[in-house]
Amino acid sequence: MKDKDIQNVIELLKLAKLGEYEEDEGEEGKKPELEAITFSLPSNMEEVLPLISVDGSYCFLFSFLGAETWIVLFRIAVTEYCIEMRKGRINYCIKSPPKIYDNLSLLSFNENVLASQPQIFSNASEIASRFQERKPQIFASNIMSYFEDKALEKISETRKNCILVKDGALLTFKELKREDIYTRILVNCRMNNVLFAGVSKSTSTHFLENQYTDDYCLKKFYNTQFYDLTYVYVPEAVIEQQTKFDYWGDVHFAKLHREAVKWFRVDINHDILDKEQLFSSIAAYSMVHLLPGYPIGLIEAHKLAKSVRDFKESYELELLRELKKLGLRSEDILDGAVDMDGREFNSFHEILDQISR
Repeated sequence: MKDKDIQNVIELLKLAKLGEYEEDEGEEGKKPELEAITFSLPSNMEEVLPLISVDGSYCFLFSFLGAETWIVLFRIAVTEYCIEMRKGRINYCIKSPPKIYDNLSLLSFNENVLASQPQIFSNASEIASRFQERKPQIFASNIMSYFEDKALEKISETRKNCILVKDGALLTFKELKREDIYTRILVNCRMNNVLFAGVSKSTSTHFLENQYTDDYCLKKFYNTQFYDLTYVYVPEAVIEQQTKFDYWGDVHFAKLHREAVKWFRVDINHDILDKEQLFSSIAAYSMVHLLPGYPIGLIEAHKLAKSVRDFKESYELELLRELKKLGLRSEDILDGAVDMDGREFNSFHEILDQISR
């Protein structure tokens, strides 16, 4: 870019008077009336319960073009941290080794395939079939949630006295029919003193009933007034309007660090009565200077989960070798190569190199 072009754009922005439109934004541009509640960090950090975090990712490895069938590798990552204080400073300690669970699955809209798989695959395929351009991604995303749910159920059943946090909101599509597993998760949490919550990276919803997204609205109207640890509760009446979803927790937006990079959506199990204590505990794990306001456990779980994409080539190579043993021709393999989003692979020479190994 030329300096002259940049300067021209800056001059045009001045003409647009971007700062002046705020005075006349209309009714929808006004500050939301939802109450913001401030809280503080725990008085004794070392008494905060351990934090177990769950995140998932997936990678498309192969596509049977024309058959609407894909081979997908799913990865679920679990981390566990506790807090120790050393010389007045927070130290996040790994309480147990991180765990990774891989699931290689066939996603297909073929009725014969779906009939041989758990019911969740049929439910997910029905939802995905409505999205022409993103069918594989929607399908895979819902199956990834299925594997995450299984991990959450196992943890809630086998662990006690901890905070369990999943990446994402505590909601599911009604059509996925996840009532049974979430009922078991919530019962397990109640019996084992597991404090269950979901923290979402994205807050692009409109729960604050404003023309702006919730993310923008929180920065615009709440950041300046509430500059320290704060959470905002979204009333059930607003949530009930979202008729496509089942909600398994109370919805909030929270600022978990004084210098938080953004407000995060935090859903909390309905059974939790002392919300302030839980927010305080989650904030205690969100004091990482590189990414203030986001829990350390989810940061590390995300790194582990996304490694399924970072090492895509090695997984592809292993799979391609097995496909060749089944008698697939090289041209069939080339036709089926896909990128990380499930689209046809564009770089011929890279996949050719793998086949030739």
